[in-house]
Amino acid sequence: DSELKATKVRWHDGKLLLEVFDRIEYATMKQGVESANSKLIENAISAFAKRNHIEKSDRIVVSLPAKMVLSRFVSFPPMKKSYITEAIKYELQKQIPFDPSEIVWDFHQFENSTKSDKGPEVGIFATKKENVYNLLSGLSPIKANIESIQINPIAIYNLMQQVFKQDEDIFVVNVGKENTDFIVVGKTKYWNRSIPISEISTELIQEIQRSIGYYVSIAKDAKPEKIFLMGEGLADDKKAKFIEENLEAKVNFLNLLDRITISEDVDSSPLDKKSIDSYGVAVGLAVQGLGISKIKINLLPSEYMRERQKPRQKELAAILVILLFLGLFTQGIKNYVSWKILSKDVDIVNSTQDRVRKLEKLYKDVEQKVKKEKGELLTLNSVGTQGNFWIEAIHNIIDIIPEKVYLLSLKSLSGNPYAEVKIKEKGSNGKKEISNSANKKVLIMTMKGESYDPSMQYLEKEVKVPIENLKLFHNETPAFMNVEFVKDSVHHVELVNKNGSGVSGADQDIRPIAFELRWMINNIN
Repeated sequence: DSELKATKVRWHDGKLLLEVFDRIEYATMKQGVESANSKLIENAISAFAKRNHIEKSDRIVVSLPAKMVLSRFVSFPPMKKSYITEAIKYELQKQIPFDPSEIVWDFHQFENSTKSDKGPEVGIFATKKENVYNLLSGLSPIKANIESIQINPIAIYNLMQQVFKQDEDIFVVNVGKENTDFIVVGKTKYWNRSIPISEISTELIQEIQRSIGYYVSIAKDAKPEKIFLMGEGLADDKKAKFIEENLEAKVNFLNLLDRITISEDVDSSPLDKKSIDSYGVAVGLAVQGLGISKIKINLLPSEYMRERQKPRQKELAAILVILLFLGLFTQGIKNYVSWKILSKDVDIVNSTQDRVRKLEKLYKDVEQKVKKEKGELLTLNSVGTQGNFWIEAIHNIIDIIPEKVYLLSLKSLSGNPYAEVKIKEKGSNGKKEISNSANKKVLIMTMKGESYDPSMQYLEKEVKVPIENLKLFHNETPAFMNVEFVKDSVHHVELVNKNGSGVSGADQDIRPIAFELRWMINNIN
């Protein structure tokens, strides 16, 4: 409500390295004037972006105060992992007093600290979408770099996990300008309470003691004895001493200067052991941005993330095309090496080498074309807008292909199911009717290849059945349906010498079997 604090942090030599810190204060607006408040935030962000160079690769994590987020901690009975998400959704509807469409939520499953028959322990965190979008409206100058939204007490928890290695659980009291966060930090435990008091007073002491008593009563196996103090409200030594004298526990002050490294390029003169702690939340957010945080919840709405990713789709399409041909080329090399070891027929080996060279040339031609015409790639329609699905599908299909099968091509297209008209049984008028499904557009994939196993049963068992059963992204439903061999596509390949004549005395059983498979993408995928 009153200022922007930011830090830029790297992980260097096993320590957090502070490269930049910045602080911009702005006037506090009256409650309820959200649009005006967003404008103040936007002005502060603009000033921040002007005096701090933000690179395209920089990842930015921002935070909401704990008072704007509902935190619930639930212990479930023992259950299968596949049931946990549904159980959390049920608990969310029961404990969060808002319509699911009005909120953004995420959860974290805690590890059990002891071997027992207890079920999973889960923290559920939710906030109204309007809180998030009010914040995002003020962050438009750095919109492209925002990676996630976290909450203040979890940022402090992640910071403590990195800079303070301890075996026992501890309490952290962060006194800010607007409120005080009471946080439990343990190896496998987290709990927080937002206290709407920022003045150092007897009332605050009572609320801290009440929080300690409540937590000890619900977590009987944990009785932290150490309390760490941090935050701007403790800049005055007298106030800090007042808390220390009135709490019945060992009180420590978190001095980040002893636990992080400050870059030599940074003017650290404004920082001392008290003022550095006011940047604790910002450093904790950076811990998540570095990918080393214990709790990684993200309250950034999924629709916001999808909208931001649209400009990257063409670049993704180009990468997918290169990956597709690279995968085909790699598979060709793999089959060639295996065949060279097993085969004694020189002519067949030479033929395989020719095919590998053709694939290599094809790959290089496509690579050059992608580089020259990257902006005009038309493959987006065939690859599809769901890039993650195609990457997952292509890699899994290639992994399915056994060593005795040589993959020639893998394509996808949108059209009528197999471009054939499906016929229903005779209708009431005694005439055959054309099924309407023949006019529906579907996504179809086709695969061409050659099998060096003499039996059709091998193709059925090692190629067709695995594709039918392939599941992606942990779905229970197979990704593909109607997997079948194209009519008249299965036949023995005629072996030829370099001069074009047939191989004399070639046995029918060693001739490769050419085939073409096709299938439809299941709508659920």
